[in-house]
Amino acid sequence: MLRSILEKNNVHLKTMKSSSLQDAYFRFARLLDTVEKAPGFPKLDDLERKLLHFIALSIREKKSPLVGDIIFNNEIGSPATLSRRLSNLHNKKLIQYAEDQDGRKKYLKLTPKSDKYFAMLGELLLAASSPKAK
Repeated sequence: MLRSILEKNNVHLKTMKSSSLQDAYFRFARLLDTVEKAPGFPKLDDLERKLLHFIALSIREKKSPLVGDIIFNNEIGSPATLSRRLSNLHNKKLIQYAEDQDGRKKYLKLTPKSDKYFAMLGELLLAASSPKAK
C-alpha cells in the first residue's frame, strides 16, 4: 500500500526487505533523537515540526504560503495555536515574514537556519539508510 502511494507521488524505493526498512527507520529515529538533544539543533515541539514541514513542502512545490492561509485553512491546529507556533518559529529564526509590494499579504519564507535544519535531517536519512550505520 505504501509503495503504491509513494509511486503515485514519484517516490521510488529500492526493493528492500521489510526488516531492512524497519532497521533503517529505527536507525533514523535513534539518530534524530540524539541530534535533537544537541545544543545547536532547534528545539521544536510536534506541532512546530509539522508546521515547519508543511511550510517547507509548500515552498518546495513552488507555492508561496500566506500567513492567513496557514492560520485559517490548516487542519493541524486552531488559528490561535498556529499563530503562536508561527511566532515561535519566527523567534527561533526558522521562518521569516515577507510582504507583497502593497503590504496587504504576508508570505512565509524559510531562513538559512531552517535550510540547515532540513539539510541535517537529510544527512540523518542518508546515514540511517546505510546498513553500516548500525
